[in-house]
Amino acid sequence: MIRTGYLRWEIEADDRRCAGDAESREVVLTARPSYRRVLVRSDRHAQAAERFVRGEDGYDAVLRARTAVETDVELRVPDVGPILFRYTERDRTSLPRYWMEKLQRAAESFAHEVVRVGASFPQLVIASPALRAGYARLVLGETLRVIEGKSQAQATEENEPMRLESAAYAQGVPELVAAELVRDVVEPREFHEFCQYDVITVKSGDKYYRIPRRPHGLVEVWDAATKRPLTRLCVIFEDPGMPPSDEVVMKYLLAKHDPNLLWKIGVRFSPPSGRFERAAPRRWSVD
Repeated sequence: MIRTGYLRWEIEADDRRCAGDAESREVVLTARPSYRRVLVRSDRHAQAAERFVRGEDGYDAVLRARTAVETDVELRVPDVGPILFRYTERDRTSLPRYWMEKLQRAAESFAHEVVRVGASFPQLVIASPALRAGYARLVLGETLRVIEGKSQAQATEENEPMRLESAAYAQGVPELVAAELVRDVVEPREFHEFCQYDVITVKSGDKYYRIPRRPHGLVEVWDAATKRPLTRLCVIFEDPGMPPSDEVVMKYLLAKHDPNLLWKIGVRFSPPSGRFERAAPRRWSVD
């Protein structure tokens, strides 16, 4: 058994002769969850927060969901695989190094597939790419131990569920904390635009600056008098992992109080197309 986040996996490796080729063998890799059913004690606020963090919904959904009652969310975890690795007995005996390299690549691909399936349940696996890469290495190590016969898989519990408490958002998710900072910094009208359309439009001098809530989103610059597009500015901060809403706050403060510095540090791109109108809803996602 190996864990990725809250998920527990039972890894199986079956080495058998290939039915369609008498000279070949195949290793069948499969991962089964230790518990097929997972009950997460959650609430609508946590679910809305997850959608907001993934960019699937606006911040207004988080605000509306704060008064919702708690519910139990049931998740059903599927098997991963089977994934086949085919080889010839001649490769294994005559070219052991070549065979081991092929087996290693197949096991690595299988490990990343297990983590990918687990990551489709954000309640169970954290959305950090670094942690997911670490989980893949753990799954790879367990897979090789199973292939070597040093670890045995247990049966999957199909009926009795595993129960979890959803407490991640009580500790403060960076993007949610950053969104609350937006409320404290901007004007109410601007915060309403942020909640509804994932963008803030601020007038500074004779220009409008439109700042999207996207990772490294380009700041659109429009002429306030003619409503004509001027350019787009790319502003990258030193912290590459800054939450998108923190980026909105930083760019907002620059545009409102020091637009000359914003123009100085920003890399210019071609101006936006279209007319200066009410912002359309924008969504972004993290892969």
